[in-house]
Amino acid sequence: MNKLIVMLKASFLQLKLYLYVILGVVAVSVLSNIIVSLSIGSGENPQVSAANVLTVFLIFVGSILPLQLFKRMVNLGATRKDYYYGILVVYVLSAAFFAVLNTVWFQMENSFIRSYETTYNILEIFGWSQFGITGMLIYQFGAYMLLLSLLSLLFSGIRHVLGWVIWVVILAAIPVFTSIAPLRHKLANGLMVLLSNDSLLAGFGLTFLIACVLLAGGWWFTAKRPIF
Repeated sequence: MNKLIVMLKASFLQLKLYLYVILGVVAVSVLSNIIVSLSIGSGENPQVSAANVLTVFLIFVGSILPLQLFKRMVNLGATRKDYYYGILVVYVLSAAFFAVLNTVWFQMENSFIRSYETTYNILEIFGWSQFGITGMLIYQFGAYMLLLSLLSLLFSGIRHVLGWVIWVVILAAIPVFTSIAPLRHKLANGLMVLLSNDSLLAGFGLTFLIACVLLAGGWWFTAKRPIF
């Protein structure tokens, strides 16, 4: 338990600068929207949900920790297993926190925020709102864990040859799949199945299963990762 607490504290210290920056950006954006709304009324242009903007923080959680925290924790005496167990706990807590945050904020938007400004929210964009509060929490958790696990795999393997191969394959596949119509259609369908599935069980099951596979890959890289 003490090792886990140390890991959580170290993770927060590593990420707090990025968190403060995002909080600052959201605060300025919200304040600006309030001032404009009070001055000239709500505009026609929709704003990104403030909670959705905060969720960008997950990108830093999934990338900064594998890049910068590993060496620090191992040098402090933690084993690779301690480090990876700790980072998994951070991922789970982060995904759960932002799932709750976005769900609560979405309810607030529907209750009164949209009376003053027009917003769009990923819960509606991906169709997660159709599953009710519990379903939104579950689907978001799976999707956020998928994002974190993918980033963890990519940045945990950045010092391994296979890791570089994965980076090259992904970077090469993006322009290919987006420029060729049939492949672009298949990519869109695949993303729809993962992130906009009409079945909560299938959507969460797929995202969580893939996340587990990616996390296993992240552990494989971590077990072989040099300390220097």
